[in-house]
Amino acid sequence: MHTDDDQPGKRPPGGPSPADEEAPQPSGFPERPDQAKVDALRTKLRRDRAQGGDYHRTPLHDRIGQRGGRSARDIGSYTMIPMMMVVGPIMGYLMGHYVEGRLGGEPWLGVFGVFFGLAAAVRQIILMLQRRSSESEEDRS
Repeated sequence: MHTDDDQPGKRPPGGPSPADEEAPQPSGFPERPDQAKVDALRTKLRRDRAQGGDYHRTPLHDRIGQRGGRSARDIGSYTMIPMMMVVGPIMGYLMGHYVEGRLGGEPWLGVFGVFFGLAAAVRQIILMLQRRSSESEEDRS
């Protein structure tokens, strides 16, 4: 997709005219860029786009590669499992304890909260593992 402002030597609509470039700059405004450098950058950008360059790749992407990135993502996903198994019941207990404090009563709401938090954590782990397995099947095909 090429626009008129991508063409070297052409100015975008509403851009400065050659007469404006010779006029003195008011104080407080930044210096105008060198038009030759702007044209050279636009030419290089067009050439890179035509070659299908990947603008988001960094040297780190090249070192790690796609397989290494997948492994790092898997490690991150699987380290969440123990955290979910701990945080779920703790949050359930705290919510049950809070409700007990507001309503009064026995410790049964706290116990129920622990089991509810544990069940919620197990459900999230199952959903996460299903999602990871479907992603890995898509990567293989």
